[in-house]
Amino acid sequence: MLRKIEGTVRTYRAVDVRNVQFEIQDTGDIVDLRLNQPWVLRNGDHVVVTGEDDGRSGTFHGYAYRNDTREIFGKSDPGLFEGYRYIFMGILFSWAIFPLFTHIPAGLRRIAFGRKVDRAAEMLWCTTC
Repeated sequence: MLRKIEGTVRTYRAVDVRNVQFEIQDTGDIVDLRLNQPWVLRNGDHVVVTGEDDGRSGTFHGYAYRNDTREIFGKSDPGLFEGYRYIFMGILFSWAIFPLFTHIPAGLRRIAFGRKVDRAAEMLWCTTC
């Protein structure tokens, strides 16, 4: 279930230019943020992040974020095009049976994830969410 957290960045660790892990001071949540563009965060920045809790690792997977201090917005790659492409290829090569069981379910999962990312981005700007 998507939720929104807000607070001040206490510490952060750069994994690479598109992946960062940081702790939000006010909530104590550890956020794992993977974006399709470089992230912009520093200690003390006020951020709003939307995403889901990962019950296995105890982290919060961020799908979209807004850095109010630096006026930056970013989100994960929704991948809707890839999802539709997988479904198209599964239908196109349905004579082989194999794509029906691999490509179409993979495409549907990718489309569902893309819609979730888009909802997460919308939640950043919603004041009643």
